Amino acid sequence: MFKGDAYFFSPFGEILYSIQTGESARTKILGMNGFEYLRRNPEVARVFDEAMTNITQLSPSAIASAYDFGRWGSLMELGGGNGILLAAIIDAHRGLRGVLADQPQVLSRARERGFLNGELKARSMMVDCDFFRQVPSGCRAYLMKHVIVDWDDEKAHTILANCRKAISEDGILLIVDFALPEGNIHSAGKLADIAMLVLTGGKVRTVQEYRDLLYSADFRLNRVIPVPGDLNILEAIPS
Repeated sequence: MFKGDAYFFSPFGEILYSIQTGESARTKILGMNGFEYLRRNPEVARVFDEAMTNITQLSPSAIASAYDFGRWGSLMELGGGNGILLAAIIDAHRGLRGVLADQPQVLSRARERGFLNGELKARSMMVDCDFFRQVPSGCRAYLMKHVIVDWDDEKAHTILANCRKAISEDGILLIVDFALPEGNIHSAGKLADIAMLVLTGGKVRTVQEYRDLLYSADFRLNRVIPVPGDLNILEAIPS
C-alpha cells in the first residue's frame, strides 16, 4: 500500500530532476518535505507508519543480538517510531532502561501500538524530541536507525552535533544503517541511495563518509559491526 501510494512512487517520475540538482523530487512535487506532508495528511501518515513498522519488524532481533547494549545501562532511540527496535533491545538486555524519543504525533501512535507495554513499560519512557533543535540528555547510549540516511550532510551534521551536546564523555552513539561498499559490489544500500536522493534528498554513505561526518560533529568512529541484511552498527565515541 505504501509503495503504491503517490507519496512514494510519484517522485520517481521526476528522478532526472534529483540527478541533475541533488535535490528531492518529492519536495519539488509536494511543495514541502515529506515529513511536513505527513504531519498535514494523517491518512498518508498512517500508511507510512504501518510500512515502517513492517520494515522494522524484519531486523530487531538481529540488531539486538549483534551488540552488547546492556553494558550502557540506558539507551535512547532517536526517531524510533513505534518503538519496535527499542522494545526488542531492552527485552534482550534485561538490565537496560530505554527511552523512545520522537515527535509528539509519532509517540501518540507508539502508545496506541503498545510495543513498550507490559514488563517493558516499567523500564521505558517516551519523550518529545525534535533532533534538529535539541536532543534530550540523560542516557549513556544513543541510537538512530535509518535516520541520518534521510538527510544531506548539512542537516545530518546538525543532528549529530545536537547528539554530541547530549552525550556524556563516557557515552556512545550508535548508528544502524546501510554502509555503501567500495567498488562495483552488490549492496541493498545502493538502491536505498537512489531512493533517498529522490524521496528525501538524503543519501547512503560509505564508512569513510560516515567517519568524516562524525568527525565534523566531534565523534570518532570506533568500529563497525555488521548485521544480517546489509545493515551495520556504527559505534561512535565522543572525541
